[in-house]
Amino acid sequence: MTNIVEGPAFRPEPLHVLIGKEDIAIDSLDGAIGFIRSLRNDRLGRFAEMLLTQLESARLPQQKSDAWVAFATWTEACHLRNDAHHWSRAA
Repeated sequence: MTNIVEGPAFRPEPLHVLIGKEDIAIDSLDGAIGFIRSLRNDRLGRFAEMLLTQLESARLPQQKSDAWVAFATWTEACHLRNDAHHWSRAA
C-alpha cells in the first residue's frame, strides 16, 4: 500500500481559443476535454487523440497541471489562442 500525498489543488489559468469568429473561454480540464471532443470530426480533433487521453486520465494535481500545460501548448501550436496576454499581441 502506498500513500500518495497530493500537492495543492489544481487551478488552471483560463485561456481563450478562437474558432472562426467565436471566442471560447476554457477554464478547466473538463472544458478542455469538451472542446477537444467537439472537434473530433475536424482535422484538429484527429490530431488531439493522445492529448484527450492525457486530459481524461489526469487525477493527481501534478497530472492535471501537466495535462493543462499540454492543452495550452496544443492550442498554441494550432494557432487557436486568443488570450488578452498572448505573445502575438505584444507591441
